[in-house]
Amino acid sequence: MSILIINRFAHDRCQYEQWLSGLDEELLLLTAEEVIDSFPAKDYAYIESFPQFDINGKVELRAIELYERYQFHTVIAISERDVLRASYLRQRFGLNGQLPESAQQFRNKIIMKEIAQTAQLAVPKFKSLQTSLDLISFVEHHGYPVVIKPIDGAGSQNIQVIYNQLDLESVLESGIYRATEVETFISGDMYHVDGLVTEGEVAFISVSKYASGCLAYQSGGYNASYLISRDNPMFGRLVTFTNRLLRTLDTPEHTAFHTELFHTPNDEIFLCEIASRTGGGRLDSYLEQAYGIHLTKVWVQAQCGIDLLEKVSSVMNKSQHVLTGDVLIPPRKGKFISGPLESPPSWVTEFRMLAKPGQRYDHPKFSIDHIASFVVQGDTESQIENRLTHVANWFEQSSYWE
Repeated sequence: MSILIINRFAHDRCQYEQWLSGLDEELLLLTAEEVIDSFPAKDYAYIESFPQFDINGKVELRAIELYERYQFHTVIAISERDVLRASYLRQRFGLNGQLPESAQQFRNKIIMKEIAQTAQLAVPKFKSLQTSLDLISFVEHHGYPVVIKPIDGAGSQNIQVIYNQLDLESVLESGIYRATEVETFISGDMYHVDGLVTEGEVAFISVSKYASGCLAYQSGGYNASYLISRDNPMFGRLVTFTNRLLRTLDTPEHTAFHTELFHTPNDEIFLCEIASRTGGGRLDSYLEQAYGIHLTKVWVQAQCGIDLLEKVSSVMNKSQHVLTGDVLIPPRKGKFISGPLESPPSWVTEFRMLAKPGQRYDHPKFSIDHIASFVVQGDTESQIENRLTHVANWFEQSSYWE
């Protein structure tokens, strides 16, 4: 028996051979060229890398050839960009797991919002863009600001906010890309709700608040978020919204989920989007510190037949003793000289330095692009938010660029 894994992440984020070591299964890994050296090849029955992983159709070709040889029964893909790819392979081979109809509901922001509306869940006003006239008409009807985004994007890439006529003319001059939508801009705080569905039940759920906007990276700002307390009134409201959404969508029997929600100054909750995968950044790390659950690990294990419902559900019955959060430091355009020479404060529980002295960087392209990251702990929401700001400023002031 065997399991096919389609992967683009480095080994430190996804240690499949350790997570699935208790199973008598051969692991087949098709991965991105730039990360293959991080994996222990001896622990995989088959391993191969591919350049231009996003668009390389040889990944699918090799999967077909491997099925003829190994008859794998499960396809694992933890990246947002591989959700549809994996679903089509499952459909071709008649395997259990998320199929294309479900994958589209969690990937296509137009379909997603249309389904949410059927459950009377609030979404921004939106429209699929086919021509420049579609955008012009939407602005005429709804006014500024509006947001343009790919209907199947990830990591806040290629999102544009149009605030005025000059912004509109700039976008129109560049042309409207295919598979794009426009929606009204929602002001307020932003949260993400993360969890695990296994055996068709929501076994684990957490709520985090963004300490900086998802688009902060576009102006050089850091990306940070932190857990809110279960005693916070927003916790129950956001969980209820997410549970209703999961019941409305074609949610897989085993899936992680990452929901982004707006809370407006008028006390309304709006859907931004939902994905059938775990969140990025250091979410796995800070959830594990707070709850003892590595979300990506248990999601992979659940898809491979490991019974986790009772174990994971029990976490929700335990009292919450600590709040955690993370901050991602984006690269600047230029040459990195050095980072902080001193150790970070004691309440920093994880510090990862990815930048290398002498290496040149460009502006970030995704919200989770980063050269360093921190996980911090705190007793209250205000304390942990202050600590995230403090450590981001500390890194900035202690780093040197050319």
